[in-house]
Amino acid sequence: MLRVEAYEKFKKCLLTGALKPGQFVTQRELASLVGVPLGSAREAIQRLEQESLLRVFPQRGIQIADVTVSGQRDALDYRQILEMHAIRHYAQHADIKDIEALAQATSAALERISVGAVDAALMEETVETDWRMHDEIIDSLGNEIVGINYRVNAARIRLMRVTQCQVPARSVEALKEHLAVLQAAIARDVEAAVAALALHLQVSRKRAIEGR
Repeated sequence: MLRVEAYEKFKKCLLTGALKPGQFVTQRELASLVGVPLGSAREAIQRLEQESLLRVFPQRGIQIADVTVSGQRDALDYRQILEMHAIRHYAQHADIKDIEALAQATSAALERISVGAVDAALMEETVETDWRMHDEIIDSLGNEIVGINYRVNAARIRLMRVTQCQVPARSVEALKEHLAVLQAAIARDVEAAVAALALHLQVSRKRAIEGR
């Protein structure tokens, strides 16, 4: 459906930096940007406003959600609550083959970013690999309500990171932290997986708040 397509396209523009936090645009500019009819654009805009990714100001236009320190802290704290709840289930019950496939993809991404020429495409691929682990941990619960709320919150975090420079060295460390979580889950070592994820989220939170 066009409204779903418009929503997904708008969201991609937000998360890739095509639309910047705090930026003002019109409905027509947004519709033109993603190539959808104005009616579909309006429905997508309403949904994104409900998710606090943008705000509609009558007579002024649409403002992409701005980044605040308190907003970052709230989103990161909520993410930690959800993921620390889910990691025990993931480490105990997620399909080992799925975890191993993710570990292989993470190792491959780590190798590429460690030794290769880093460009925008590689950084985008690395970011998606990074988020894949977090998504799969949450999805292991099989809880639709948790999944929906997690993804809304994850989009807020990703929008916040648009303003930060993507540093390859930081991605290398993050992927290493991911591997520690995944290796513990493959071994069905629940407490090690919990500890590894807690450390990763703590370090990630510090990096995000400090903007580095």
